Amino acid sequence: MNISFFLKPKAEVSYLSGDCSVRQAIDDMMQSGFTAIPVVDPKGRYTGTITEGDFLRLVLSHTAEQLDHMTVGEVPRRIRHSSVGIDARMENMIDLVSAQNFVPVTDGRGMFCGIITRRDVIQFLRDSCKKE
Repeated sequence: MNISFFLKPKAEVSYLSGDCSVRQAIDDMMQSGFTAIPVVDPKGRYTGTITEGDFLRLVLSHTAEQLDHMTVGEVPRRIRHSSVGIDARMENMIDLVSAQNFVPVTDGRGMFCGIITRRDVIQFLRDSCKKE
């Protein structure tokens, strides 16, 4: 099965630009209620995922004044979240979705297309088991 079946398109999910201020990013994360958000560069290419843990480590090691001048792209990230290509098959992303709350999806140019959530994959598998 192709993973595009599970795709939540970019227009429907939260994501941050790497040049977004840390303060704005933290506000966005708090407002969204998510614990991790994909990050894209100015051209829309996926560059990684930032987590609340990344922000917490940053806040604990920098002054408020330093944070006012930092962007999301400058925040060190503890974990490198992998993405999958839009043409990937379900078998190629099972390990990723089991280790991450969501898996970012990119096209052939590395452009961020959206995400696949762990919840959607689990619900699909549950429904598949019920049919048997």
